[in-house]
Amino acid sequence: MVQNRGINQDVTQEMNRSLLLKNLRREGMCSRAYLASLTGLKQATVTNIMKDFLNWGIVTEVGFLNGSKGRRSIGVSINPDRYRVIGVRLARKHYSVGLFDLTGTQITKKRVDFKPEEQPDAEDILNQIAAEMRILMKKYGKDTILAAGMAVPGPFIAKKNRIALITGADIWKDVDLKKFFDRELDIPVFLEHNANAGAYAHMWDLKDAYRDDILVYIAAGQGIGAGIVMDGKIYKGALGTSGEIGHMTIDRNGKPCACGNKGCLERYASSLELVKAVYGDQAGREGCNFEDVERRIREGDQFCMDCYQRACESLGIGIINIVNVINPDIIIIGDDMARPDPELMEAVIRETVREGILADVWEGLTLSISTYQGDPILTGAAIVAIDRIFDSPGQFIPATNQAGAPASPSDE
Repeated sequence: MVQNRGINQDVTQEMNRSLLLKNLRREGMCSRAYLASLTGLKQATVTNIMKDFLNWGIVTEVGFLNGSKGRRSIGVSINPDRYRVIGVRLARKHYSVGLFDLTGTQITKKRVDFKPEEQPDAEDILNQIAAEMRILMKKYGKDTILAAGMAVPGPFIAKKNRIALITGADIWKDVDLKKFFDRELDIPVFLEHNANAGAYAHMWDLKDAYRDDILVYIAAGQGIGAGIVMDGKIYKGALGTSGEIGHMTIDRNGKPCACGNKGCLERYASSLELVKAVYGDQAGREGCNFEDVERRIREGDQFCMDCYQRACESLGIGIINIVNVINPDIIIIGDDMARPDPELMEAVIRETVREGILADVWEGLTLSISTYQGDPILTGAAIVAIDRIFDSPGQFIPATNQAGAPASPSDE
């Protein structure tokens, strides 16, 4: 395609800043010279941009590194102490709010579960979340917290900033999330589907691997979604609903779903359906929730393990469809359903998928259960915000912080 618009110098500068920050984040710590070699930028350009970053406090110097020809150079890294972002996870039965530094490291977290007897209102929940965010902003300083990311269940219509459907929670259907947070908060809040947020977290964790591989992260929890990474970016589709595999049909004559379809994957493989399979009409009452099922599976309760195995088999059928459509290199399965017995889940899904796809395709596929420490969807929500900051750092750093004292002398 012929480019019919030029690129202004300030746009080029912001692109170079973004390129350096993202490579520095991936490397963890390195010299300016090494960043120049990684990015193809002139060393003088790297040095000048690093002076800005040091003045702004977004980058810090971290001692000496051994350079070429025996010379030592000053190492630089993302500064974990100056700025923060907020991560928010909204789920069907709970929400979490956390504070993170610009390396994606969690500083604090609060989770609030909805009581089974409560019928929460969407506006009330959002007001609670906004209140928690204001507490963090007051405690850590308005100029310190640059942005927030929020992971939400789907189907999430990204272009309309609203959740199209949450099974059993119709309260969200007509709520414009962006409009609410734009009205209530002084920082930008970036919305993302929860499975995409989980994919972001694993993408950062894998570092180099995702740049060339097609990665699919499956969030199998109260709903089921897939975050799809291609060429180092989340694939979202036309409206932002790509990866909504919870409403993939695995039994055309199966259980009716709230979406209007029949036999949807989430009616067989979600944590909510597993609880129903175990407790029937008592599901959701005290002593009859997912944590109780999880405990019974770990204790070796055969009935619960049989129900869990059937759910994993159903999830495997859904994964067969993903493999045949997308042909990914890596599939990682996480969230609630991966907790009770990761080894059993992996064994069942691997066998189901292996039997359902071509041998050549199976040989080229890496399939595993997530070993991510912490909540990857909450962390991924924060990473969504960090990634936007790294895309255009000059737009997020407060103007008062962009006129700092001269930086330390540059390295080799």
